[in-house]
Amino acid sequence: MKRTETVTLTNMCMIKNGDKILVLDRNDPVWPGLTFPGGHVEPHESFNDSVVREIKEETGLTISHPQFVGAKQFYDKNHERYLVFFYVADKFKGTVKASDEGTLTWMTKEELQQHKLAYNFDHDLPVFFDPNVSEHMLDGKRDELF
Repeated sequence: MKRTETVTLTNMCMIKNGDKILVLDRNDPVWPGLTFPGGHVEPHESFNDSVVREIKEETGLTISHPQFVGAKQFYDKNHERYLVFFYVADKFKGTVKASDEGTLTWMTKEELQQHKLAYNFDHDLPVFFDPNVSEHMLDGKRDELF
């Protein structure tokens, strides 16, 4: 059995400000809709550093002490594993400014759930909101929360 595989590493962060969360309306034609900001982990970059950098690039905010809350994994069109590390941050500095990724809006959880979400993002939300859920596995055969 092969013990290594090609993996894409990414992150996503729910930024909280009281009862509001920062939501990204993605421009991406491949995965449009509402989600949380995030992006790819660069070579030799820690997961923590990558989420801080990506949030700065996509929102203008500098987050501190993001808390890892779980992960999502699936296989991409090339049948390679794709991992998304989920974080929550409630400490930040700066002013929100949109990037090329899309527009940013502060919403409550209830408002978020009433909008068009990115494909399958509704299945990711329990990882962010339910402390008993830490993983979303999606592989074409199953779509499970653990």
